[in-house]
Amino acid sequence: MSKKKKSPSKKATPSTSKASTQKDKNSNPSQELQVKNSFWVNHKMHLILVFFLSAALYANTLGHQYAVDDSIVILRNEFTKKGFKGMHGIWTEDTFTGFFGSKRNLVAGGRYRPLSLATFAIELQLFGEVVTSSDGQPALDKDGDKNYRGKPWISHFVNMLLYAWLCVVIYLMLLQMFNPKRTQNNLKGYFIALAGALLYATHPIHTEAVANIKGRDEIMVLLGSVLAVYWVLKAAVVEQNKALFYEVGAILAFIFAIFSKENAVTFLAIIPAALYFFTKKELPEILIKTVPYIVIVGIFWFGIRGPILGDAASVVSTNNAPATELMNDPFLKIENNRYVSYTNEERLATVLYTWGKYIKLLIYPDPLTNDYYPKHIRTNMDVIPTFSMPEVLLSVLLHFILGILLILGTLKRKAYAFFILFYLATFSVVSNLIFPIGTNMAERFMFLPSVGFSTLCAMGLYELVQRASNRGKSWVDALRIPTAVLGVLVVLYSIKTCTRNLAWYDDYTLFTTDIVHSPHSAKLNNAVSGVLQDKANRSNNSIERKMLIEKALGHSITATQLHPTYNNAWLLRGNANVMLGGVKKQEGANNTNPQTKRSLFEEALKYYDAGIQAYNEVLRLRPDHPDVHRNLGVVYRDRGNLLGQHLGQIDASIASIEKSLTYSNKDFESFRLLGIAYGIKGMQLQQAGRLQEATNSHYTAIKNLEKALEITPNAVPILYNLEIAYRQLNQPEKVEEYHQRWKKIDPEYDPTKQQ
Repeated sequence: MSKKKKSPSKKATPSTSKASTQKDKNSNPSQELQVKNSFWVNHKMHLILVFFLSAALYANTLGHQYAVDDSIVILRNEFTKKGFKGMHGIWTEDTFTGFFGSKRNLVAGGRYRPLSLATFAIELQLFGEVVTSSDGQPALDKDGDKNYRGKPWISHFVNMLLYAWLCVVIYLMLLQMFNPKRTQNNLKGYFIALAGALLYATHPIHTEAVANIKGRDEIMVLLGSVLAVYWVLKAAVVEQNKALFYEVGAILAFIFAIFSKENAVTFLAIIPAALYFFTKKELPEILIKTVPYIVIVGIFWFGIRGPILGDAASVVSTNNAPATELMNDPFLKIENNRYVSYTNEERLATVLYTWGKYIKLLIYPDPLTNDYYPKHIRTNMDVIPTFSMPEVLLSVLLHFILGILLILGTLKRKAYAFFILFYLATFSVVSNLIFPIGTNMAERFMFLPSVGFSTLCAMGLYELVQRASNRGKSWVDALRIPTAVLGVLVVLYSIKTCTRNLAWYDDYTLFTTDIVHSPHSAKLNNAVSGVLQDKANRSNNSIERKMLIEKALGHSITATQLHPTYNNAWLLRGNANVMLGGVKKQEGANNTNPQTKRSLFEEALKYYDAGIQAYNEVLRLRPDHPDVHRNLGVVYRDRGNLLGQHLGQIDASIASIEKSLTYSNKDFESFRLLGIAYGIKGMQLQQAGRLQEATNSHYTAIKNLEKALEITPNAVPILYNLEIAYRQLNQPEKVEEYHQRWKKIDPEYDPTKQQ
């Protein structure tokens, strides 16, 4: 082995001594070897870690049920339920049509996201069960097609895998940006790629998009878009014969993205920006490479989406404006007992307020909620954000700084500027600044922008490494503090993600968990009332049932106070009152103290009257509501029964039951009760010596009982009551006829047990 030659000894000058020492330290061969063989530059280990950690974080969703908007895309979507046969509707109609049954302009611009819906249809066809009727045969829909019942764990599993794959692609994209040649001594590239991917993978703000099955459109659009960016950058550094392969792959990935969700259009800015910042290509060449994506967007937007959605596709047409409704337009306030739009200043201040909330949630993701509908975002439900609020001013300052950094960084082709652009560009379409999106904000809207945030954080951590190294520390020592910070963040984010996933188990768990954090949301209060009532209807425990209904009523009252024209909240408020009326009626029937018994019956009557008042409000707001007429029929009937059977007010009972028949004119129970009430009234009139009136009342009783018999011909209680009515009229032939009829049907029938 030859010996190294000693170089001539030179005395270092004070000005060069430190720099020379630093250079020697940074270029020490043994140190480079240490970096090369370390975990930080182990590409395969990074891929394994990112994939399995991303998947593991959402493994606890595999036992979850369907929740929230899963009804729109799976449970009650007439297209996806058909499986393969629903594909035509999925690809040729607005995304909401399969749920609502017709095109309804609920939000500006319409929705066309067929690819994610198509995956649900495929899952139902391949893994679902055919819906059957009571005889075990397939239950065909109105088109004569089979419908499928899904298995939620399959859909959650697919979401989990897609998310893990997405996080891997984010890692590859970042590695391509910061280390295009994959040199193993480029610690910067590997560190930023791994740290950025891990921060993104573990961030709790993504739980809405991943733990909720419907959020698959967010996963798919970002997966396709990031893959397109990765392959565009890859094509720029490989040999010419391989470049075409990656360019075609990028185009196909972008098509996949834009058919998953429309906000892939923002990558028309991100793709050329990636070329500008990370390949140093000249602007003319960048423009040429962007042309295919411009063409794709043009064909999709104007050649496919536009014709399918029609007028709904426009976000600016005055004919396309959604109906004035707080749940679709959060920028409304009440003046002179009617909703009017915010002033321009109020609208802009509210928008900027939410921008600040997004940044806060990215930095400190707690508390999280599925619902940011009016009036959640206000510090008080009656206070609209203004430019005098510190939160709004801070948001303005933060975004002004981001804007300045973006401009300065772009001029110098600094990588940080690209990720600021990534954040702002992907956020722009859901920011409420360009066009309204139907709600104030939502955590899923950060699913794309958080790529920029996570990478900026990773770059910040690497800057700590670089500065420590510049101060003379070895790479191992320089990595200690940034690695510790990264580790703490990843652990805390992971814990929060796993615990937050638990809330997404089903609607009941999610809504009752999140109402604590969104007490001023009209929509969530309404939703909580609904799930509490559903649970009460399934409960066999009278104490639990009463408690659930009382809570449900409280939330529905809050919802109507927050949003006075919320017809669905008024409907649930009516339902809760009627249910509590039934509870009080049952308590009265079970009570032995006459005074307490009557008091409970009078309480029940008040709840019934409150229910009627709520239902009438629904009728005022929406006369064609499909449920309210039936509900009014039921409550007037039950109210009449209470008045007659328990409070002895026969005339009021008859009036209430007759009112019920104006809403439901073929209700067996109403005719039965009305027949009994008129029979009792006839006997009272007989006792009072008003014989003609008594006779008329008995004939009216017979008329109503016969109508009940038309609906249910062999109803023994009706036949028995007809026997009684004819006995009061002294018609023995009819008495014997009806007596023999009910005896023949049910010889064991005991009239004394009749309710």
